[in-house]
Amino acid sequence: PEQVEWKNVGVSTKGKQVGELISMTLTVLLCLFWTIPVGFVASLANVESLTELLPFLKPIVEENPWFGALLAQLAPLILVVFISLLPVILLAFVGLEKHVSIASYQHPSLFNKVAWFTIIQTFFISTISGSITSKLQEIANNPGSVVELLATALPAQASYFIQVILVQNWLGLGIELLRVSPIVQSFLRHYVGRFLGYDLTEKERASTYLGLRVFSDPLEYFFGRKLGGETMLIFMVLFVYAPMSPITCYFTLLVFLLLAMGYRNQFIYIYPTANDSGGTLYLCFIKILIICMIIAEIVLIGVLSLKEAPIAVGLLVPLIIVTLLFNSYLKKKHYYVTRYLPTEDCAAVDRKNTEEGLTLEFLKDAYLQPALKIRSAIPENYGEIEGKEVIESTDRKEDDEEAAVVQ
Repeated sequence: PEQVEWKNVGVSTKGKQVGELISMTLTVLLCLFWTIPVGFVASLANVESLTELLPFLKPIVEENPWFGALLAQLAPLILVVFISLLPVILLAFVGLEKHVSIASYQHPSLFNKVAWFTIIQTFFISTISGSITSKLQEIANNPGSVVELLATALPAQASYFIQVILVQNWLGLGIELLRVSPIVQSFLRHYVGRFLGYDLTEKERASTYLGLRVFSDPLEYFFGRKLGGETMLIFMVLFVYAPMSPITCYFTLLVFLLLAMGYRNQFIYIYPTANDSGGTLYLCFIKILIICMIIAEIVLIGVLSLKEAPIAVGLLVPLIIVTLLFNSYLKKKHYYVTRYLPTEDCAAVDRKNTEEGLTLEFLKDAYLQPALKIRSAIPENYGEIEGKEVIESTDRKEDDEEAAVVQ
């Protein structure tokens, strides 16, 4: 019950569709224009560029030199805080979609938004950030130039993306293993609770107070936020740069090995068992993974086209077709199974219950929908069509009697 957003129960389909449309629109706008505020915050470190952008600050900086040094020191901190607000903003967009399940950092919709935001910002926006306005105008005039633009810009940034995944994951893993944030929170919780008098009993000392948690009561691991923002970036870098810069494979393998060892320890000994999402995060992960593969293949075709290698380009076209066919196979074979219980499984359960002596007597007075009370008419030539003898009237009478028992 605590995982249900009760105010969204009974919301009309139209209301949900409108909420999803608004959420999608806001997410796309945020992806496109996120570079502007982030770039402005990053420019605080360069006082000269900042004074050119905002001339009224120039006399203040000249009269108070310490103000420029303060801006340079605060810029990285402000940037970190600004980026950390991204999951909170996207989570607010998830709340607009009117899902019955409560909007949390484990929600599959948040996973999708964080994953797409990371991919778009990393492989589309960052590659053209040097002249974002002119490039966007060029893309608007000729959408086909996106492939050529990425094929020109991405190969030169292999070392940059390797450094990004190494720093992001190794630094994050080190902080995770050292439990820096929980230790700081527990320290503040101890002294704030003592100062405000909320540490008189053992229960008070072991409970969360003013949003500060004790060290012995850790939060659950937020798969929706972590997988979408970090793991999808590793796979995207691997798919794009594995054929162009094979050394990327070794670095990503090293990152995965260290993450597997570190987080296995955390999941076994640190984090509490979270509520099961029913495999929805895994489905979202596989779907986006397939799209990442297709994007990487298209970029590789663009690179080979610039290298004037028509034979190699022709050999890569079947690869994209095979990837699309594999995606179609997954949709028909696996995705539907996760949404609907197969009829074979239902029949197996019924047979097992019948063998164990389960009868349908308990359904005799149960409610039955009016449409189910009327048996569908069977044509007289049904048996002839199937190549069998016509159904005897006695068999029909027995079926009618069984149906009457159920009703």
